[in-house]
Amino acid sequence: MPAARYYSGNHKPIDEEKHDDGGPPAREVSGGSEQGTAIVESAPLRRALHGRHMQMIAIGGSIGAGLFVGSGSALSTGGPASLTIGFIIVGFMLLCTMQALGELAVLYPVNGAYYIYMARFLDPAWGFAIGWDYALGWLLILPFEITAAGITIQFWESAKDIDIGVWIAVFMVALIVVQFFGVRGYGE
Repeated sequence: MPAARYYSGNHKPIDEEKHDDGGPPAREVSGGSEQGTAIVESAPLRRALHGRHMQMIAIGGSIGAGLFVGSGSALSTGGPASLTIGFIIVGFMLLCTMQALGELAVLYPVNGAYYIYMARFLDPAWGFAIGWDYALGWLLILPFEITAAGITIQFWESAKDIDIGVWIAVFMVALIVVQFFGVRGYGE
């Protein structure tokens, strides 16, 4: 399988070739200490998600448990106008960030999370630190999200008598089961 070589020192492609399936070429970044980062990918990107999957993942990611749990205190303290203005400001900043990340993903498609771009364009140590920050962040956020989902369900009249630990266990089992189905199962 042919691969394209990219040197992160000047960010110019060398020997770019398409795969037989018409997909983007695999990226292989090489070079010494004076040329930059060394990132090697052996497999090309696989596109297993459809547009509807991506839209639902985006909606589900933006309407998370933090919206329900965290917005309550901000709404009671500042009122609806300040909450709306805050959402607009943060939404604009996130729009700019995601637009930049989307442009990077289109120009340099890679197998992996966004920390690979940090390692490539800034420094391998920076990419390493961001990767660990991303992993530790999810290790802290996931229990909060599951607990917040259990708290949200306890507001239902039929679920008031069930302990929150039961709901946490149900959501944990559901997350583990989804992991067995890969990206396609996550999308559905």
